[in-house]
Formats: sequence, C-alpha cells, structure tokens
Amino acid sequence: MATPWHKARNKVQATLELARLPNTAVAAGGVWLGHACRPGPVDWRAATLGSFAMACLAAAGNMHNDVVDLPIDRINRPDRPLPSGRIAPAAAMAGASLAFAASLVLAFALGLPQGYLAAAMGLLLYAYNLHLKGLPLAGNLAVALLCALAIYLPELPHRPDYTLMPMLFAFLTTVAREVAKDAEDVVGDREHGAITLPVLYGMGAAKIAVTAACLATLALLPLPWIRLGYHIGYPIAAAGLCLPLLALVLAGLRAPAPAWHPMQRRLKLLMVAGMIAILFGVRG
Repeated sequence: MATPWHKARNKVQATLELARLPNTAVAAGGVWLGHACRPGPVDWRAATLGSFAMACLAAAGNMHNDVVDLPIDRINRPDRPLPSGRIAPAAAMAGASLAFAASLVLAFALGLPQGYLAAAMGLLLYAYNLHLKGLPLAGNLAVALLCALAIYLPELPHRPDYTLMPMLFAFLTTVAREVAKDAEDVVGDREHGAITLPVLYGMGAAKIAVTAACLATLALLPLPWIRLGYHIGYPIAAAGLCLPLLALVLAGLRAPAPAWHPMQRRLKLLMVAGMIAILFGVRG
C-alpha cells in the first residue's frame, strides 16, 4: 500500500513530467545563448532571471497543453501523467497558473519590456494550446516564434542585431520538429478534429515542410562564419554536430513512411547542437 510520502513523491514526479524538463531547459538555454551573443561580459543576474522566467513560462505552457490535449493524449500518449491518472487536470492547471505567475514576476524584475514580452508570449502559448495547435502550420509557426523570442529576450528592447542568427536557427529547426510531431500524432489529431498540416494535406505535405525547413537551416549554417565573423569553433562544431543530424533527418525523409518519432528527437538535438555551435562561435 502506498504511503502518503510515496503518493506525494509520485505527484511531484508527474508534475515534473508534465512540465517537460528537457523543453524547459532548452528555453532557459536560449536566454543564456542570447546573452552570450551580445558583446562584452555576460550579465549573470539578468541571464539567471531571464532563464528562469522562460523556463517557468515553458513549463506553464506544457502543463496547460496537456490539460487541453487530454482527449487526444488518451489515444496518442496514454502513458502521460493525465491520461494515466497519475495527476488530476485541476492540479495540472494549478501548476500551470503558478508557473506562469512566476515567469511574469521574474520577467518584470528584469524590466518592463521583458515583462510585457513574457506576458505576450504567455498569451500566444494560451492561444496555441486552445486554437492554433489544430490549424495547419499556424501552431507550428507559433511555437517556433516562442523559441526564437526566448533568445531575443536579452537584447530587448533593441533590434536583434546579435541574436538574429540564432533566432533564425531556432525558428527553422522548431518548425521542422513541430511538423514532425504533428505527423507522429496524426491518428489522434484526426479523430479529435485537429486540422494539422499532415491531417489536412497528408504525409507528403509534412515531408515537404520538414525538408524545406531543414534545407533552409543547411543554407543558414555557413553564414555566421562567412558574414558575421564567428570564431573558428563555430564551423568545427557546426560540421561535427549539426551536419550529421541534418543528414540523418534528410535521409529519413526519403523513406516512403518516415520514422517520425526518432526524427523529431533528432531535430530537438539539432536545435541544441546549433546553440552549442553558436556559443563556440561567439565566445571562442
């Protein structure tokens, strides 16, 4: 029989799984990357506050997303905390609200522009979970924009002179990954009326969209070295980390029935690899 301690521990584990810690870590890492791209020493206080603000915002969006997607997840992901009954929807919503409030407090501690941006990103997350996710490409573009804005946060309210390149890289790789996720989830999405790109136009359209985003990323890779004066560490890291992942994804897309789950995981790794390469380029 489970003790109160075991029950509480299981609730905490389920909540952390709802928050999707790897995704929140990527959001936090985007803020640190944005700071690293700016000239001069890193503002450690601002980087820490901003990274926690974006991590909390990502966690809030993930938890709210699982509540909204509960009927679909009963088909696509029955082992998730909500469809498996490990945590109640009301508790997940409470966690999402607390995480969003924390993100706003941390962002406004940085300044009004950062606080307003976090609030706008929260509204976009809310709109994505309720409406945009089930529309062809609209939801994919919304998530990609959110990832790019996390990198831009340190340069706000100025133009993205130093963060534009990593923003573009994050945007393109996220579009590719989100479309691949939609292709993976097509059965549950179709049954519950979500009109994603592969549901509406078929797997061929999903393959074209992912291929286009990957080829655009491939074309983007040399530019920081050729035009922006990144250090030698950038082309070495890009060639060693990014190119093999891009090659694997593009090769997988040539299959008649691509393995979408490993593909979207490789695309997540590609985003992280791109962040590492840029970090070597700007701080090498």
